[in-house]
Amino acid sequence: MSDTSDLAGRQRFSARGRTWMIVLRPPWGQPVDRFVVRWTGFSPMTLQYALAAGAPLRSAWHDARQVLLLTTIGRRSGMLRTTVLPYFRAGDDLVVCGSNGGGPRDPQWTENVRAESRVWVRVERRIRPARARVAEGRERADVFPVVAAQHAGLARYQRQSSKYGRDVPLVLLAPTSQPG
Repeated sequence: MSDTSDLAGRQRFSARGRTWMIVLRPPWGQPVDRFVVRWTGFSPMTLQYALAAGAPLRSAWHDARQVLLLTTIGRRSGMLRTTVLPYFRAGDDLVVCGSNGGGPRDPQWTENVRAESRVWVRVERRIRPARARVAEGRERADVFPVVAAQHAGLARYQRQSSKYGRDVPLVLLAPTSQPG
């Protein structure tokens, strides 16, 4: 198994070694991906990673359309930060996973959510305010199998992350009617 402590290692792990299929790469690929998702609801980065991981085209195409833009408030800067994430459903909530490619640390956006629960979610080109919370304890134990049934790689990411002593954060997003 590849070392996932650096970006290249996480890409190898996520792409199951097929990094030649990864054209849009962080960091320059992320603004392109955000732009495309904002206007079309489709994520070319998600498509390429799904195909690289061996997903059939039909499944990869579905995954690339099952994405949202999550805007958080930076915990240090106070600036709005937006990232593209695949989402899954658990009851009335949407769930996003902080797998960070199986790496040793949680992604920055999860730290922003822990510091400030007010977020904005753009799904299917519509933006809505929401409250975010990281599932902990019993709630996480209940949500994990629901999301794992929809996310073929979640168990693999959790096994890899466990080597670093961390659980993949499962963040529940509950739409609100008011932005405050």
